[in-house]
Amino acid sequence: MPCYIKIKCPHCKSDEVTKAGFTAQGKQRYQCRHKECEKKTFLNNYRYKGYHPEIKEQIIDMAINGSGIRDTARVLKISQWLVMEELKKKPIN
Repeated sequence: MPCYIKIKCPHCKSDEVTKAGFTAQGKQRYQCRHKECEKKTFLNNYRYKGYHPEIKEQIIDMAINGSGIRDTARVLKISQWLVMEELKKKPIN
């Protein structure tokens, strides 16, 4: 009896997801079919945890609460470069 795993888009939380081929490393790529989703493709299991959407949200939360780049990178165990790149993407309100 096959076991099915329901995949949800990590960006819009929609369950309108289909398979979309493989990466160069052989990992399954998925595509979100929801019309309002800003990101269209994603992986279910990232090799580097810095690419998870939850980690990216934590980077922004820590920056808002006054944590520096080095502190954020050390706590989340990711590179300082990734922290800086993620902070550059967010507009200042």
